[in-house]
Amino acid sequence: METIAIPIEEYDELKRKAEAYDKMNIGASVGGKKSSSNLTPEQRSERAKKAVAARIAKYGQKSRKG
Repeated sequence: METIAIPIEEYDELKRKAEAYDKMNIGASVGGKKSSSNLTPEQRSERAKKAVAARIAKYGQKSRKG
C-alpha cells in the first residue's frame, strides 16, 4: 500500500466522517439480523424476492453473466 500525505485538518475531517458513518450503520445491521432470525426460511425467501423486485423496479433488470 502506498502512503500519501494530506493536511492534518483534512485527515481529522475524514476520520470524523468515517466514525459517524460507522455509528450510523451499527443499528441497522443488528436490527436486520435480529428480525431475520425470527423468520422461517420461507418468510426470508419471500422477503428476498420482494427486495429483488423492488430493486428491479427502481434500477431496471441487470444482465447476469454466468
